[in-house]
Amino acid sequence: HEVPVEVGAPPPKRPLKGRAVAALTRWLQGLGCPALRTGMPLCKEEEFPTGAMCCPKCRPGSRVQEACGELRTTVCAPCTLGTYTAHLNALRECLPCCVCDPGLGQVTRWNCTTRTNTVCGCGQGHFCERQDGDSCIQCRPHSVCRPGQRVRETGTEWQDTLCEDCQPGTFSVGGTQAACTPWTRCSGTFDWEATPGPTAQTWGPVIISVTLVIAVISVPLVLLSIRKRTSRGEQEPLVPSGGTGEPAERNRRRDLQASRVQPDVTTEPVEETASVFPQSD
Repeated sequence: HEVPVEVGAPPPKRPLKGRAVAALTRWLQGLGCPALRTGMPLCKEEEFPTGAMCCPKCRPGSRVQEACGELRTTVCAPCTLGTYTAHLNALRECLPCCVCDPGLGQVTRWNCTTRTNTVCGCGQGHFCERQDGDSCIQCRPHSVCRPGQRVRETGTEWQDTLCEDCQPGTFSVGGTQAACTPWTRCSGTFDWEATPGPTAQTWGPVIISVTLVIAVISVPLVLLSIRKRTSRGEQEPLVPSGGTGEPAERNRRRDLQASRVQPDVTTEPVEETASVFPQSD
């Protein structure tokens, strides 16, 4: 009795014969299927192959000490201190625990156990740049904003510092400010804006400006002092070396007074010294 077949319907599936199964096996071996190529059995996820058998894997925190046999199951051994296994495994040795390196900015968040690896994080001033599961395997220092920028968002363990340029009319001295500082407003009667403030405040131009101001004020004062000394020297010339050291005008007055000769009180006029009485014969 023939089964009617609908037009356009796929042909009915037929069970594979022995030759078809052998052909499929050879084709899979040609693709490189290791189980078929080596004759190893196809085991479940919680098993591992040993020869022609499938042995149960060891639980987390242990390793395979001896594979199973026809009359025994897998023999597992616990991991020693400083080693671990986190999943069902067929490992002959447990995995070594990770060690966090403070020199790279890492800190230990959770210590290693026989079932879990060490969990490393980033310390103060660092953020995680590369992560493996819950642990950070590469930390990097937070970026420092340049002068002329402000800190828009402070860096965390999982994010770098975010910087933002100062708006026109404001500036920042360093890169740690959360807000930029407004420029100084010249509002006095005699105030005027000599130079517009830059976005980034640097000490070099400030020192140069102060030095120039001091020089501009000092030079005229020094010249004026020299001029006064010169004019004073012209009015009162000094006596050459070897003299009394007094001004010439004072010497001249002294010489004039010395030249005045006082009358000699011991000299008597002739008329007064003559005798007023006639001499007797």
